[in-house]
Amino acid sequence: MAHRVASLVFFACGICSLSATHVCPPENFTTVQNFDLDTFISKMWFVQQQMPVTYLPKSQNRCVFAQYSKREKPGIWGYEVGVHNHAEDVAPPHKVHDSGSTLCAKVVDPSSGKLAVAPCFLPSFLAGPYWVIAYDEGQGFALISGGAPAKASPDGCRTGTGVNGSGLWIFTREQKRNEKLVNKVRGIAAAKGFDLSVLNDVDQTECSGSGSGSGSSSSAEASAADMLI
Repeated sequence: MAHRVASLVFFACGICSLSATHVCPPENFTTVQNFDLDTFISKMWFVQQQMPVTYLPKSQNRCVFAQYSKREKPGIWGYEVGVHNHAEDVAPPHKVHDSGSTLCAKVVDPSSGKLAVAPCFLPSFLAGPYWVIAYDEGQGFALISGGAPAKASPDGCRTGTGVNGSGLWIFTREQKRNEKLVNKVRGIAAAKGFDLSVLNDVDQTECSGSGSGSGSSSSAEASAADMLI
């Protein structure tokens, strides 16, 4: 009996030790500072690595890009930015998943790169966090997270995997993969406390132009809840 109790105590302590290893979100977790939204949205971003989430599974890790533009009017819900996301199935015939003009973003904190994204018809208080964690226009990279990584794992901190409060992305200006640059951004993410094991590569080769896929398009049928990066 004593042996059994000791084993249970040891097991419980092991769990406590594991959970205590990572405080999530990490203490003093910060996003980018002095963020320039106009420059950030001035050109297309290509996704080199991303975390699987409900609306963007690993099976769609092909030719993923994001485009942003200022809206002429913020509308009733105050969305200042239009969001256009694109992905394709990895498996042939590479079905296209394109958000078209259904997504919008509201600027929450302009200087620290905090926005919220949702289908344009939804009230902005239902939008999910889109945080720019790191960004360097000169080097052509950005690290994007669906809010603070609040979930602890053995390898660090993670966001969720649902719709809001989920996701981690490595963006580059160039579509062609630069392994050195990707590893640099991974290092930044690790230093911020993110669990890098959630990141998977995106295939940016043999993409038939920016915005048009090689397979049959599903943009017309895509639900507005899709593609929230």
